[in-house]
Order: sequence, then C-alpha cells, then structure tokens
Amino acid sequence: MDLVFFYLLLVFLPTQLGLHFWPAWSMVLGRRVDYLSPTLYLTDIIICLIVICWIFQNRKKLSIINYQLSIKIRNFQFAIVFLLFVFLNIFFATNRFVSLYFWLKVLEYALLGFYIYKTKPPFSKIIYYASFGVLYSSLIAIGQFFFQRSLGGPFWFLGERAFSAMTPGIAVYNFCWPLRDQCQLVLRAYATLPHPNVLGGFLAILLTAIFNFQFSTFNQTKKFSYFYLLTLLFGVIALALTFSRSAWVALFLGILLVLFKQSKKLFFVFLTIFLIGLSLMIKSVGLADESVVVREALNSSAITMFRQSPIIGKGLGNFLVNLPATLPSRQIYFLQPVHNMYLLLLSETGIIGFSVACLLFWRARKNIILILVLCIGFLDHYFLTLQQGQLLLTIFFALSLYLG
Repeated sequence: MDLVFFYLLLVFLPTQLGLHFWPAWSMVLGRRVDYLSPTLYLTDIIICLIVICWIFQNRKKLSIINYQLSIKIRNFQFAIVFLLFVFLNIFFATNRFVSLYFWLKVLEYALLGFYIYKTKPPFSKIIYYASFGVLYSSLIAIGQFFFQRSLGGPFWFLGERAFSAMTPGIAVYNFCWPLRDQCQLVLRAYATLPHPNVLGGFLAILLTAIFNFQFSTFNQTKKFSYFYLLTLLFGVIALALTFSRSAWVALFLGILLVLFKQSKKLFFVFLTIFLIGLSLMIKSVGLADESVVVREALNSSAITMFRQSPIIGKGLGNFLVNLPATLPSRQIYFLQPVHNMYLLLLSETGIIGFSVACLLFWRARKNIILILVLCIGFLDHYFLTLQQGQLLLTIFFALSLYLG
C-alpha cells in the first residue's frame, strides 16, 4: 500500500493545494510571508500515509532492538553531534519558531528519503508516474499562456491560483515578435506551481530524466514510447512559455549530460547549439536589469548574515527574518530568499550545516539529475524553500544513493 501512495505522490508532486496558517511569527515587518507560513499540503498528507503504511507493514523489522543492533557507533556519534547542532541552530535563531518549523520539514523529507532508499522503487515506475505530473502541468501551462489567465474550475484543486496578465505582481515577459518592431507583455506560464521559474526547474529536471530513460530504453529495444514522446513535446513547449532562462539552460545542460553518456556524436551537435544559445542569452541580459540588481543585493545580504554568525548560522528558515536588517538598499526591497541555495545554506546554517550538505551532495555526485539540481541551485532557491523543489531534491537524492 505504501508504494501506491508513493506513486500518487509522484503524480501530485507539481501541485500546491494546501492549508496555510498565519501565526504572528510567520510575518516580517507586519506582512504575511508565504515562505514562512506553516502549511499542510496535500503532498504532506501523502508522505505521512507512505511512512505510516511502510512502518506498519515492516514493524517487526523496524523494532528498536534490531535497530540498536544494526546501527554503527560512528553513525551514532555523528547523529548526536548533528542533533546538538540542530538544537543550537534553533536556540540561537533570530526566530526560533521559524527554525523549528523548518527543521520539522527536514525531518519529514528525511523520512521520505529513507523510505525511498530502503524500498528502492524501480526507476522505470518513478519516471512513468512522474510523467503524468509533467504532462498535465504542461497542458495547464500552455492553456494559461493561450488565454493569458488562469484556467480555474477543477484546477483549483491542484493548487492553481486565480490570476491574469493584469494581476499586480504577476510574472510577465516583454515578448518581441521576430522580424516585427512590436513587443508586448505576456503572462509567463505558472501551471499549478508558485512561480514560472519553479515550473521551469520542475520541467527541466523531469524532462531530462524522461529523456535519459527513453534514450536508454531506445538503445536496448529500438522503440520509442508515444506517451513519453508526447510528454517531452508538451513539456518543452511549456518550458519555453515559462520564459525562465535558467530553466532553458538547465534543460540543455541536462540533455548534454545525457548525450555525453549515451551518444558522443549528438553531444557535439547539441554542445554547439548550446554555446550559441548561451552566448545570445548572456548578451540579452544587462547588468542593470532589475533581476540582476535584486539578486546581487540579496547575495550581499546573505554574505552579511554569514559573517554575523559563521558557525551555526542565523537559524534555518531565518533568511527573510533577518533580511530587513541587512538589505543595503530599501529601494529594491523584496521579501524573497537569496537566489542561490548555497548562500542560503551558509547564511541560515553556517559552516557546519553547509559542510554537512556538501558531504551529502558529494556522495550522490554521479547522478545526472542531481547534478542538474545542484547547478540550478546556483541561480535559485526553491529546492530549499518551496514544497515542490524540496520534494524533487529529496526524491532524486535518495534515488542517487542506490542508482548511482
């Protein structure tokens, strides 16, 4: 039964249906901050069902006596030291409630990762069920771009928010028609995720995984799956409509990593296309662009926080709590995490937490998809701050431990 819920989790991974709570400690400068709001997501409920069913079915194997006999002294000592670090990180956090909530989320994902590592679900099944999420997310994204608004109706139950191209604060792109001196602001596709960049990252990672799986299967059977081909087709279209440049680069990088492993001839063809496209993209981004200025300011704030508490950090989840005191200029003030998950880790958990994370990532360094996740992490934060990104990181990290 636990596997049924796990595959259900994969299907609903790109959704954000949840119940938000707004305690006083989830506010900064009197404003509600989504990143700090304790939220019960549909996917949280599914994770609980997975773990409960698995423990119930394996209660004899997971008895305390057997666990104590099997645990290594070295791992036990590491666990004690790590728990001490967690306690100190919470105790000295600027906002202890926020830090405690984020560490509880870490525990949730650790249990999910442990379950995946122990049960070792087949990669083919994981790709199959995750592809449903890619397919319906892509179709919703394409529909949103076509109508320039949210689709509404039953998609509310998947977490789609109500918006249009005219909604204040919504993500738009200044699209210029080729060969025509005409530009217009168009709505960037969201699907059921919090932001087009998150949708872009989700698609880039899973499209790479699907492409890798299908390429390997074709080399063995000389047959393509029409289901995966359609998923790849709609997924690429939806990814383009997010106008997320980092996600575009990530998908090309993912394809290059797959081709380097599978086909050297195609690798050099795509490498040429990638380098040309990357050079054009770099030219189109000016140093004075708002996104660049904001990212630099947030990076500066993260470094300041790290210098203030270099050993244990400001407290997990506490970047936004400390941001008003460290942002150099309020003219570009935005309550958002630093767009670099490594700087985010350094500012919130210091050298100790950052070092532990690096050791874990290094252990799983041979996995193509995880490498892609780590590369995107240089440009965004959602693998550490948003439910969908955290689930992607957890699932593919656990997979990398037994698939390589």
